[in-house]
Amino acid sequence: MANGDTVVAQSTPYGYSGVGVVRVSGPEALKILGDLSGISKSKLHTIKPRVAHRGTVFDENKDPFDDVIFTLYKKPKSYTGEDVFEVSCHGSPYILKYIIDLCINYGARPAGPGEFTKRAFINGKIDLMQAESVANMVSASSHRGVNIALNGLRGSLSEEINVMRDEIIGILSYSEHLLDVSEEDLTDADISHITDKTSKTQKMLQNLLKTYNTCRIMTSGAIVVLSGPTNSGKSTLFNSLAGYDRAIVNQEPGTTRDLLEVMIIIDGVPITVVDTAGLRETVNDVESEGIRRAEDYIKKADLVCIINDITQVSKSTQIVDNTLLENNRAVNIYNKIDLVTKENLNKYRDEFVGGLFTSAINGLGLDELKKHIVTTLDLENSTGELFGITTPRQYNAIIKSDAAIAAVSEIMNQAPIQLELISYELQNALRGIEELLGIKTADEILDRMFKSFCVGK
Repeated sequence: MANGDTVVAQSTPYGYSGVGVVRVSGPEALKILGDLSGISKSKLHTIKPRVAHRGTVFDENKDPFDDVIFTLYKKPKSYTGEDVFEVSCHGSPYILKYIIDLCINYGARPAGPGEFTKRAFINGKIDLMQAESVANMVSASSHRGVNIALNGLRGSLSEEINVMRDEIIGILSYSEHLLDVSEEDLTDADISHITDKTSKTQKMLQNLLKTYNTCRIMTSGAIVVLSGPTNSGKSTLFNSLAGYDRAIVNQEPGTTRDLLEVMIIIDGVPITVVDTAGLRETVNDVESEGIRRAEDYIKKADLVCIINDITQVSKSTQIVDNTLLENNRAVNIYNKIDLVTKENLNKYRDEFVGGLFTSAINGLGLDELKKHIVTTLDLENSTGELFGITTPRQYNAIIKSDAAIAAVSEIMNQAPIQLELISYELQNALRGIEELLGIKTADEILDRMFKSFCVGK
């Protein structure tokens, strides 16, 4: 049992709908089902699991409250590994809340974020990467993202990681065995065996690291920030990319004071485009806060588009601080090309090599910009990715193992070979892999991870 208690939560989104679902999991689930439905204890044990049963929820006075569908899942063949039942009721927020309150009165407690999936992990139904794939399935914003999450949920990534874990355990066992042999008795075959196995494992780790950027973006989406001076046409370009008037456009500098976001799909890639406040010196507190938020967003963006007014390029304007772009890709976009002559435009193209030229107001250059976004994010040839690492936690765990395996390779090239150090680094590599699978993971890491889940999952 995950916590020894029983939890309840709404599994469908809040709001009005045709059908709403309440989920209950834990040792008291069967009893609570009986209390809700008025089904006797003897009949409860005859209910066929995984079959929809029409029934009635009774209120606290035992009067009929709603006609519903009950579905029972008996442990261990349930999502959480515990007794679980779901109530499909009419989708009124009042009805859903009332049924949840009844379950609480009958002995359940409100579930925390991701608690059902956390129980599935603790009860051995899924590993930690599969649990993260559940969250990815819920938040996926593209067809490719769904495919990647589904393959992760089905265990494709876990199988790959387990192969690497077995390889590391094999090398570690071999190294520990050699510790009983004097250094003088080490043979070339012993050294070659460790070297070859280490090289093979490191290649597998690095191949997996290469999947991170693509799989993360395909699952969660990329962030593209429109930044630059005031009145350069950021909001107009933002509206053009969105396909409708999402941002207010005005000639008055400082019109955009807060962040505006819109999700668009470019060649199947989910992109969150962010319109930010124009960068300039200002004494207005509200505008200053907008500029600060813009700079914060620039730091975490996958791509920063620095929008410049091509009619003002000869003047001194404040652009994005280069220190903000230290870890980001950036492209200069010269907007308002409809306001310059063809001769001057050709001159600017020669002068600003690598820049993009657009007219947000009439759509010129937008297709080129979209293509540049996909190309810059290395997503042009991403269709081959069936699964891969998608979260910073997974990435950091692989980095830890890769660094330890690289240290083994370095030690192997030094004389005399120190098997104690090799075993130490192999243990570090194994720890990274086991953290990835959730075999040995601190409680605070688990709590932090599952807090990002929705309550009903």
